[in-house]
Amino acid sequence: MSGEIVSTNAGQLRGIRLAEGVRGFRGIPYATPPVGPLRWRPPGPAIPWPGLRDAQTFGMDAVQVSGIRESRAPGMSEDCLYLNVWAPEQPHEGGWPVIIWSGGGGFTTGGGAFVEEDLTRLAARGAVVVSFNYRLGIFGFLAHPALTAESPVGSSGNYGLMDHVAALKWVRENIAAFGGDSSRITYMAESSGAAAGLLLLSTPHENKLFDRAIFLSPGSTSPLLSLAEAEHSAVGLNGSADNITAEDLRAIAGDELLAKAKQLAAPPSNLSVARPLRPVVDGWLITDDKAYTAGRFDPVPIIIGSNEDEGRFFTRRMSIAAQDDYSSYLSSTFGARAAAAAELYPAGSTADVAEAVAAAYGDVSINYPIERLVNAFAERQPQTFRFVYTYRHGETTQPPTHSEEAGTFLDTRPHITPADADMAEKIGSYMLAFAENGNPNAAGLPEWPAYRADTQRYLTLDLPLSTGSHWRADYMRFVSG
Repeated sequence: MSGEIVSTNAGQLRGIRLAEGVRGFRGIPYATPPVGPLRWRPPGPAIPWPGLRDAQTFGMDAVQVSGIRESRAPGMSEDCLYLNVWAPEQPHEGGWPVIIWSGGGGFTTGGGAFVEEDLTRLAARGAVVVSFNYRLGIFGFLAHPALTAESPVGSSGNYGLMDHVAALKWVRENIAAFGGDSSRITYMAESSGAAAGLLLLSTPHENKLFDRAIFLSPGSTSPLLSLAEAEHSAVGLNGSADNITAEDLRAIAGDELLAKAKQLAAPPSNLSVARPLRPVVDGWLITDDKAYTAGRFDPVPIIIGSNEDEGRFFTRRMSIAAQDDYSSYLSSTFGARAAAAAELYPAGSTADVAEAVAAAYGDVSINYPIERLVNAFAERQPQTFRFVYTYRHGETTQPPTHSEEAGTFLDTRPHITPADADMAEKIGSYMLAFAENGNPNAAGLPEWPAYRADTQRYLTLDLPLSTGSHWRADYMRFVSG
């Protein structure tokens, strides 16, 4: 099977046989390379290739800060619009359900070739699974007056989101050749990948790009910078010249752009602070950042949830250790309600600060935005399901923090204990049932109750599985203001 050939709309591919009865097809171009004069332009269709293309090695990662995660890509390049397919060797009547994975990274790091996101095990369970690269940071989300001026739709930025659209369309058009069912596509993503999927459900331009979604710790999808605000933040990119052109911008070397990006996007106090070099309200692809509160989105069946201690992932990198620093953080986050916040998130001593700031950050940036999102979906979609992941992997004593659930959903973490394998098995059963028919409930597992705004029931992902309701209710009432 090592040399099996698959035909796509751009040409033929030769894949590779992987473990557990899975075929891999790597480094598949899904769009025109966005290089040279195509930098900061919408992605074009993949260029057809003659003959048989080798698809046994990953394509180049998008340009990003290196060394954060181990990648199997041969390097980084602006020529990065590639995707990868993992497919069971055995056919399935009607086609396997399809899962498209997009990991996190704050729209500044990410890619489909990371070692920690190998999708072989997931495909072996019974799905055709896809990962993809998209343009990141300054290459994927720069809004600039010169780029807006040349745009036929009068906008700039969001090129990375346009890459998402191109990749999802490619999957819809080609995945049947790999044994997948193109009418059952689940977009599964974590953190910024999930935020991107939520934005795509609210765009007015696109036909349905996927049929259901699994969103892991998506965080806040609003507010976003307006086009004018994002443009203003980038005006000094090439000195103070007022007459800089798009060609001038494209003449800047890639490594220089990556260095300049640091001065355009300062670290935020929480994820609800709008920032440049992220998705923006460009007036075309994204027309506003109030779509979910206004009910303007495609209510696909959805699983959405978070980790028990979301905030620790972020706040352990922040210089908030003393009580005075914590008081300043509460003031900047809650304003006039800082004293009340200090009572709700108490730090009686310096030793308490880390836990208190993590709890506050997690509620503001992840837990409350998720509650708003899941309530919005539940109003319009009966197949809405929420989870809270509390499982301690590998006998650790710390509660799971942001992104930790992804490794269990993908079953990429080592099974240090038998319980680790059991937890991955149970989550996988729910997830594959959802990919099959839009409902996670599978034979032999406890019922996962549908979420309703009044009961707010969720599934606690731990051993044993259990249900709860009104996650962190007192804190959510406070954060809501």
